[in-house]
Amino acid sequence: MKFALAFILCSYVADSCMPPIVYPVEFDSEYECLRTGYAESLFKIEQMGEYEVNTHRLYIKFGCYEAEQQEQET
Repeated sequence: MKFALAFILCSYVADSCMPPIVYPVEFDSEYECLRTGYAESLFKIEQMGEYEVNTHRLYIKFGCYEAEQQEQET
């Protein structure tokens, strides 16, 4: 089973969220997916910077989901 990681950027000020962004790599375990989700969320918050995060009251939600398996042709 593989896991997909999806992020959603939201703003308390705008009372809305952007459409989900799916991470380009699938994971072999939920543990690795979650570790990457936390690390990438922190990285993105740091990229946006304190002023933008505080001004727009931004936050990131993320989740790990079972990836849909593609059927292989035989």
